[in-house]
Amino acid sequence: MPTGDLAMNLDLKSILNFSAFRPEPDDSSASWKKRFPAERTVFFGLGRGMLSWRGISRSCKPEDLESVRAEPKEILTQTGEHIKTLSEQGWCAVSLNTRYVISLETNLSRRTGSEDMLKTNARGVLGGRYERGKRYALTHNPETNSSILLTFDEDQTRKTEGMFTEAGFRVGRLCCGAYVLLKHALALTNTQKGSEKPVSTFYIVCCEGAVCALVQDQDRWLELRSRTDVYEDDHTPITDLLAPFHSRLAPDIGITLICDEPMDGLQDRLAKVFPNRQVEDLSERALLATLMIQN
Repeated sequence: MPTGDLAMNLDLKSILNFSAFRPEPDDSSASWKKRFPAERTVFFGLGRGMLSWRGISRSCKPEDLESVRAEPKEILTQTGEHIKTLSEQGWCAVSLNTRYVISLETNLSRRTGSEDMLKTNARGVLGGRYERGKRYALTHNPETNSSILLTFDEDQTRKTEGMFTEAGFRVGRLCCGAYVLLKHALALTNTQKGSEKPVSTFYIVCCEGAVCALVQDQDRWLELRSRTDVYEDDHTPITDLLAPFHSRLAPDIGITLICDEPMDGLQDRLAKVFPNRQVEDLSERALLATLMIQN
């Protein structure tokens, strides 16, 4: 068959099976499930002195979670070949659960597309809060002038990408697990802008050692506290970190808990630290991995 006919047939085949309309694997603007249809990939969780991983099946379903407490580079050196069997071409996503800052800011730029503009002109969005050598993500409160700002160190992020590349993986996405979970909780619990029923709740996010707490009163974000490397197996450091909020919460504010994986006993512990407050637990098995796949 002539080369031109072969190329035409291949193009036709790609159209018939819709592959011509799929985003490239390195297109970070597309959802994970659209980038890797019918392909096995891996989702990592990176913390200080620990690494977790789980396969993502060809049908984009999270598989069983594995984790090891040791230096991540050492883990990848020793078990990287085993982990790579979970991925067909080495593609992976990584949740950075340490060495970041989540802060509550006010009066940041609200120009159309400002949240996306952070990738190309962060100084124009952040003004005096901008720091050279940082990566940012931003979520605005639609009702007030408050914003939640996620900050990563650019050099540390590149080192992380390099560590996985050296181990034979291809990093297709980097995210912050606590930030993703907080945004998900906000989307689930808040009503649309202009609603007559403003929401008041105390968000508590836990993700592989990291904790983020946000007080929302009548749609207003009043206080945010974020810490990494807070806990391992014992939940006491979590309640110790959160206990001071008890005296500062309005009487009618309940608690919204969300974790990357269900944490046995944490809901009961919170009920004791925050008596007479309803605790709603939004946690699900493989929740963070599921959100990563869908977005």
